[in-house]
Amino acid sequence: MPIEREFRLPGFTLAARVWGEPDGRPVIALHGWLDNAGSFDLLAPLLPRCEIVALDLAGHGRSGQRSVDASYNLWQDVGDLLEVMDDLDWRHCTLIGHSRGAAISMLFAATFPERVDRLVLIEGGLPLTGEADDAPENLARALRDQRSLRARSGRVFADRRQAIAERVQGFTRVTEAAAEVLARRSLREVPGGFQWQADQRLKGASELKFTAEHVRAFVRRVSAPVLLVFAADSPFSGRPLYRETVELFPRAELVELPGGHHFHLEGAEREVADRVSEFLGIAQ
Repeated sequence: MPIEREFRLPGFTLAARVWGEPDGRPVIALHGWLDNAGSFDLLAPLLPRCEIVALDLAGHGRSGQRSVDASYNLWQDVGDLLEVMDDLDWRHCTLIGHSRGAAISMLFAATFPERVDRLVLIEGGLPLTGEADDAPENLARALRDQRSLRARSGRVFADRRQAIAERVQGFTRVTEAAAEVLARRSLREVPGGFQWQADQRLKGASELKFTAEHVRAFVRRVSAPVLLVFAADSPFSGRPLYRETVELFPRAELVELPGGHHFHLEGAEREVADRVSEFLGIAQ
């Protein structure tokens, strides 16, 4: 059974679920946008001989929110990850990231290549990019979003069933069973009903988007072996930069499995675990 843990960072606390044994392979797992550490509830128990720390990223799940004058840019999560690794006293570790968490993992592995021994990117790995010419308008939009979203607390649903149904039909759709798993950490009872626990500022535009050249520069700096695990029905497979992902990494393997964006939480967790275990050299 996993245990709960907290990491006190400057200004707020990150919550985590920890699987495995303290003497196992050190692994940090990062979930996707508006998900939480429960994203790895089915996958983590299938990875033997590991100590897996699955974080609720800032503003998600049971973790604290950034201060009202702060933003939710990917590079801030990279800094949070550095704080957690130092708190754990891990000189290096394996990173497993899903979607937005995969992009954060890749950026960390490029920024601190000496701290990452293996990199597993599930349905992601590259930040969404922008054009340099669009940067001024993107910044204006982001600042407007921050002002409008910082006072919001999210929709209140009359009952739990309605809240689950809303998550099923979200930006990246999930099965009802997957939504139930995520609800264990993010759905809370409030006056008048139920509310998904997430900082609404996470829904705003990014202050600055990397260009494609920025992303290529980060990817080329990753020195750890990389396993890319993509879904056959991925909503991101049509993006031009994703089509060249494998060629960008110096050392990468690509696996495509049946399913959608959350396939590691929707019945393909055994197939994902088998591929990851083989890649990490921990297969039983």
